[in-house]
Amino acid sequence: MKHFLLSVILIGLLYVPGAMQARAFARWHTSMGSFTAELYNDIAPITASNFMLLANNGFYNNKIFHRVIAGFMIQDGCPYGTGYGGPGWTIQDEFSPLLHHDRPGMLAMAHSSAPNSGGSQYYITLLPTPHLDGNYAIFGKVIEGIDVVQAIGIVPTGTNDKPITPVNIYQLRMLDLNINSVFPDTTQTIVCNSGELLAFMVEAYTNTAQLTYSWYANEILQTGQSDMVYESTFPAGANTLRCNVSSSDSIAFDVTWRVQAGVQNGDDVIPALSALTLSCYPNPFSNSLELEYTIKDAAEVSFTIYNLRGQKVRSFIPTAKHAGTWVGNWDTKDDRGNACPTGTYIIRFNAGNGSILRKSVLIRD
Repeated sequence: MKHFLLSVILIGLLYVPGAMQARAFARWHTSMGSFTAELYNDIAPITASNFMLLANNGFYNNKIFHRVIAGFMIQDGCPYGTGYGGPGWTIQDEFSPLLHHDRPGMLAMAHSSAPNSGGSQYYITLLPTPHLDGNYAIFGKVIEGIDVVQAIGIVPTGTNDKPITPVNIYQLRMLDLNINSVFPDTTQTIVCNSGELLAFMVEAYTNTAQLTYSWYANEILQTGQSDMVYESTFPAGANTLRCNVSSSDSIAFDVTWRVQAGVQNGDDVIPALSALTLSCYPNPFSNSLELEYTIKDAAEVSFTIYNLRGQKVRSFIPTAKHAGTWVGNWDTKDDRGNACPTGTYIIRFNAGNGSILRKSVLIRD
């Protein structure tokens, strides 16, 4: 009953609205070197959050890779180093058609033959293993140090595939960088008319580390662009835009968009910023920020306020969602009703498939 209650409590915590991040990062420090993985919090929130909970509590420190099979995978997460231990609870199986064992370095939960029996043990693939798809919950992949993983994968082993010389995991820790969301979608080419103003955003944050944004248009560093929002036009032809988000906790992550400008067929063009309008005044402001917006057609509308660390501080849905010009208001409080401190804030206005980003400066009296 204790294990069942722990499992229920854990799963309940994982489903707290707004608690998930789209990407988090973990680093292994082992006796054979270090490697880093990104976790798919958005696709596998139960599995990734369970792993993060254990890592943050030091569960994986001072363990060993207790099972190594050359050409297949390496496995860890047993507190006894035998393959028969766990954290004291189990979690729900979480399979996604979006994730596949299609390359070395895929990170997934191990489990027994029983359903929903995973707890703390995980494995990392050494080769593509498509026969595991749909049977094991993938929740991340190695993005740095795959050579270390491959080296671990060929160590001599003995009984039960256990390395003869232990491969020690001195520390497995979560890095201080979280990617919450990216706008617009990076999986599709953005098609627009040349000269149209487009907006891009990477919503990232750290807890204590310093966060740096670097934006590259066609691999040329854009000076004067150093926060989570980038607004620009693009020349006719194929373009790329890359945002490098770097944390002083020795981790960086690239987000890349493909932009095709100069298309004449208006049906293929994404909504330009001119299709919507948003004015924020006064700017700077102190006690209240007026948000005047115009929409041409009835649409679902919403406002989200971020600070420059990428943290969402407030979200709300105005009552007016019909075509016309309307005025909303931000009372400078966060979602908990606390007054936000002096600083620069990003206002994101969504209407249907369109979005506008604006900056405003809050100065407390």
